[in-house]
Amino acid sequence: MAASFTSSFSARPSPTVPPASQSFEPLVKAVLKHRLNRNIFALSAAFSLASHIFFWSSDESSISTRLLSPSTWLVALLAWIVGILPTIVSRKLNLAAHHTVAPSPRETLASALTKSSTFRTLTIYTASALLLLSLHLYTAPGIRESLDLSVFVKSKKHPYYLNGCLIFLVVAQAWFALSFSLRNIMLERFVFRWSRNTLFFHLHLFPQSNLFITLPLLLITIGLFTLVTFVAFGVVFGLTRLVVLPILLRIPLLRNLLRPFAAHFVRGPWTLVLPLRYLRLEFRTFLLGLVTLVNWEFADTLFNMYIPQPVDVSHTTAEPNVALVSGVTSTDLVFLHFAYSELRNLATDSSPSSSTRRIALFSDQKYNPSLWSTLTRAALLRLGHDYQTFLRRGRPAPLSSPPPVTTPAVTVPNPPSTPILRQPIYKPLQQSPLARVLNSLASDSDLSRATEEVAKEVKTAAKEAHVPELFRSVAVSATSAIPTSTVVTSIAHNPPTTLSSFILFIRQRCYSALVKYAPSCSRDIYGQLNEWLVRERIHKRAEMSLPNRELDALVIESLSALVCASLAEDRYGVVQRDIPRILEAFLSFLQASEDYQNEVRVLYVPPTPEELTQADSAVLRQKERTRVEVAKASEAIAVVVDALKSGISDIVRTFGDKLTAFKFPPKTAKKLQSFVDYI
Repeated sequence: MAASFTSSFSARPSPTVPPASQSFEPLVKAVLKHRLNRNIFALSAAFSLASHIFFWSSDESSISTRLLSPSTWLVALLAWIVGILPTIVSRKLNLAAHHTVAPSPRETLASALTKSSTFRTLTIYTASALLLLSLHLYTAPGIRESLDLSVFVKSKKHPYYLNGCLIFLVVAQAWFALSFSLRNIMLERFVFRWSRNTLFFHLHLFPQSNLFITLPLLLITIGLFTLVTFVAFGVVFGLTRLVVLPILLRIPLLRNLLRPFAAHFVRGPWTLVLPLRYLRLEFRTFLLGLVTLVNWEFADTLFNMYIPQPVDVSHTTAEPNVALVSGVTSTDLVFLHFAYSELRNLATDSSPSSSTRRIALFSDQKYNPSLWSTLTRAALLRLGHDYQTFLRRGRPAPLSSPPPVTTPAVTVPNPPSTPILRQPIYKPLQQSPLARVLNSLASDSDLSRATEEVAKEVKTAAKEAHVPELFRSVAVSATSAIPTSTVVTSIAHNPPTTLSSFILFIRQRCYSALVKYAPSCSRDIYGQLNEWLVRERIHKRAEMSLPNRELDALVIESLSALVCASLAEDRYGVVQRDIPRILEAFLSFLQASEDYQNEVRVLYVPPTPEELTQADSAVLRQKERTRVEVAKASEAIAVVVDALKSGISDIVRTFGDKLTAFKFPPKTAKKLQSFVDYI
C-alpha cells in the first residue's frame, strides 16, 4: 500500500490587521500613564506645596523656615492626597469620549444631572473640600482658637446649641465644591476636548513655558470666581437665617428636632450687621476656598495641557505601519485622535524614514485586506458617519422599523350548503297606540327635525338682534366662571403626587409670589437669568452638528496628504483606485458644510442707521450677541471647511491634468472643476 505524502505548498490564509485593543491602545495607555504620573501628579503636588507655604500656614515664621520644615512637607502631602488627588482620579475615570452638546445651559445641566457620574463627582469634590478644612483646622490650632470654632457654643443653659461660625465655614466649603462642579459641567471638563492648537504642538518644545504663561491668568480667573461665589454664598446664608430657618421652626415635627440645636440662630443681631462683626471668619473662609479652588483648577489645567498632546508610539513596534493602521480601526474616539494625529505627521513628513514607511504602506500585500484598504475604509466610514450626523444637525438617527411579521394564511372553511335566512323568523309584537306615538316622538322623525331647525333659526336671530351689552357680559361671565371653579376644585382635590409635579408646583408658586411681592428690579433680574438659562445658542447648534470636527479635520488632512504622496511613492497604483471615492466624499462634505455656513451667516443682520441713531440698548445688545454667536458658529464649521478646502486643493495641485483619467458623478465633477479653475 502506497504511503501518502503531505505537500508543503498548501494554501495558507493571509493574516488580518490585529485589533487596536491588542496593538495600538496598550502603547498609548502606557504613554498617558507616564504623563499622568510624571507631569500631572508631580506638578500638582508641587503646586500644593507652594500654596501651603504661602497661604496655608498660620505661623509667623519665614518662608525659608517653612520650606525646610518637615512638618510643612508632610501637611502639604496630606493636603494633596485628600484634597487634590481624588479630583484628578475622578476626572480620569469619568472622562467621556463622546461629546454630547446641548444648545442651552438648562439642557446642559439637565443632561449632566441624568448621569450618575455627576453625583459621584460632586460627592468627591465635597468630601475633598471638607477633608481639606478638617486638615487645616487640625494643623492650625491657633486659628481654631482665635475664631472659636468649637462644635457647640459655650453655654450652660443651652449646651447643645451649634456653633454658627463652624457651620458657616463648613457650609461655605460645600458651597465652593458645588459651584466648582457646576463650572466644570458648563465647561464640559469631563469630555475629551482635542484642541487644534495641540495638533501642531511639537514634542521637543517645553510645555512648562506655556504653563507659566497661563498661571497668572488662572489665578486671576479663579480669584474672581471665588469672590463671586463667596458673595453669592453670603446672600444665600443670610436669606436662610432670615427666611428659611424661621419657617422651619414653625413646622411641628421639625421644630422639635431643630430647636435644641438651632433655636438661637433666629435671635441675636440683625442679619445685615453680622458680616461686619465676623470679618476675620469671612477672610479665613474666603482664603481657604481660594486655595482649594486654585489647586483644583491648576490640576485641571495640567490635565487639559498634557493629556491631548500627540503621541508617537508606532515606531516602537516591529511593524509600525500595522500598529498605526490598527489604531485607525479603534472604536474609541480618544485613541482615534491619537492614531490620526500620528498618521497625519507620517503623511506630511518629508524625511527619508517617513517616505520609506509610506512606500511600505502603499505596497503591502501581506495582509488581507491590505493596510491601505483597511485605512481607507476606516477613514471613509468615519467621515460618512459624521457626515450623516451633520445632515441631521446633531439629532440622533431615527430608529429603524422592525421587519413586518409574516402570519400564516388562515384557511376559511367552506360555508354550509344550507342557505342562511336574512329575515326575522319570529312574528313581530303588536304595539299599543300610545307606545307607537312615544316611539315616533323619540325617534328622528319629521317633527323632531323641524323642531331643531326652528331652534337654530331662533338662536341665529338672537345673535343678530341688538341685545344690550350688559346682558352679554353677564352671560359671558356666567359661562366662563364654570371652568375656573372646576380648575380650582381640581387643583385643590388633585395635589402633586410625583417629584417632578411637586417641583413644578413649587416653582409656579415661587414665581407667582415673586411677581406679586418682589420689586420690579428683582423681576427683571429673574427674567434675564431665566432667558439666559433657556435661550438656545447658535454656536452650540453648530457644535452639535459637528461634534467630532477636530477628528474629521485630522482624517481629511491624513488622507489628502497620503493621496498627494502616492503620486511618487505608490508603485502599484493602489491609491489611485480610491481617489474618486475620496474626492467625492470630500466634495459632498464640503458642499453641505458651506451651505450650512451660509445659513448661519444670514442669521446676523447688522444694525441699521436708524437703530444706531435711536441707541436702543436692548436691540443693539441682542444684535451684538447674535454677531458673537454667529462668529463662533462659523469658527466651528470652519475647522472642517478649511481642512476640506486645503486637502482638495493639494490633490488638485498635485495631480493636475491627471485627474481627467478618473470618472466622477456630474455634481462632484462640477464642484471639482471650480477648484481646477481656481488653481
